[in-house]
Amino acid sequence: GGKDRRSGLILTIPLCLEQTSMDELSVTLDYLLSIPSEKCKARGFTVIVDGRKSQWNVVKTVVLMLQNVVPAEVSLVCVVKPDEFWDKKVTHFCFWKEKDRLGFEVILVSANKLTRYIEPCQLTEDFGGTLTYDHMDWLNKRLVFEKFTKESTSLLDELALINNGSDKGTQEKERSIDLNFLPSVDPEMVLQTGHELLSELQQRRFNGSDGGVSWSPMDDELLAQPQVMKLLDSLREQYTRYQEVCRQRSKRTQLEEIQQKVMQVVNWLEGPGSEQLRTQWGIGDSIRASQALQQKHEEIESQHSEWFAVYVELNQQIAALLNAGDEEDLVELKALQQQLSDVCYRQASQLEFRQNLLQAALEFHSVAQDLSQQLDGLLGMLCVDVAPADGPSIQQTLKLLEEKLKSVDVGLQGLREKGQSLLDQISNQAPWAYGKDVTIENKENVDHIQGVMEDMQLRKQR
Repeated sequence: GGKDRRSGLILTIPLCLEQTSMDELSVTLDYLLSIPSEKCKARGFTVIVDGRKSQWNVVKTVVLMLQNVVPAEVSLVCVVKPDEFWDKKVTHFCFWKEKDRLGFEVILVSANKLTRYIEPCQLTEDFGGTLTYDHMDWLNKRLVFEKFTKESTSLLDELALINNGSDKGTQEKERSIDLNFLPSVDPEMVLQTGHELLSELQQRRFNGSDGGVSWSPMDDELLAQPQVMKLLDSLREQYTRYQEVCRQRSKRTQLEEIQQKVMQVVNWLEGPGSEQLRTQWGIGDSIRASQALQQKHEEIESQHSEWFAVYVELNQQIAALLNAGDEEDLVELKALQQQLSDVCYRQASQLEFRQNLLQAALEFHSVAQDLSQQLDGLLGMLCVDVAPADGPSIQQTLKLLEEKLKSVDVGLQGLREKGQSLLDQISNQAPWAYGKDVTIENKENVDHIQGVMEDMQLRKQR
């Protein structure tokens, strides 16, 4: 985080007593040098090789390695020597003589003399400076940043693929969405991580450390802020589009489900439902027969009621979609609603007509049965041999016959009215579904009604 007097970044390499892996060190340096911007790297690096806990040959190897790893960016290498200087026989290698070959200047300096080359405020406490630096804090923040960068970049690619796929043709769009519809990570979680990271980076810029000492952010943290902000903006944009794609897909799925259910209702009502009604066209030839047909009709109505309940539910769903639907869906939704309503209302009308017809037939047969019983009674009186009695007795018998005849006339008139009403209903019957007329099938009903009325008239005349 510190800077030298030329505003170049300071890179510290702390060596320890354990064996140092040059391969690991090289990889670490490559990583660290990938963080600053090109502008920062152009100002050069001052490298501090802390050799106080290491051996001379390790220090020399590290310095020589810098030639291959960062020769163009290194301007000065400060090798911090231990208090007890290395054996002069060992350090006979003169770095200053190799300056041209190395490409940078190397100086050996003790820790307390390091401030001659670098300001104390740019050195950490390890070298007697005052620069506040917490390596674990930096490392943790860096890991969060890199995790966020990796996840958000990958997520952006996935969301772009989904969103772009939604703009293609229907068949290709459906295939693309089905294969890549769900992102591998939760966008909400990535956005939350990004916001928390950005908040942390911005807070640390203005707040002091726990000890109250003013804290200066590292360049990579300053550079990370615009990167995080840019990624967050892109994520929000793509995620908003993705949510719209999800909404449209959910709406399309809901529309398809409704369409499927509508067709199930329509197909049943126009198929098995209509067939049931077509096969039930008779009115019966007696009260008992009419009652049996009514019971059969109630069973048919019960089956229809289940589908009518589905119709009510679907109608409510369609109405809700119409209230909140987009302009492009209104035509399709209204067409579905109209188709469903037409079929259901037509079928309900047919059921109601059939119920009324059977009720009228039951009433007709009931009147016919009463009239038949009256005619049987009258015929019985006329066929019985009655011995002539006195005048009052004969008058009483004639009066009773007249009353019965009058009752028969009333019954016959009622039968004609019921019969004509039943005939009118049959003649006004609307064709069933698919435009098939049922007039021929009703001829048997018409002949039966007229036959009953004619038979009763003939019996009355006899």
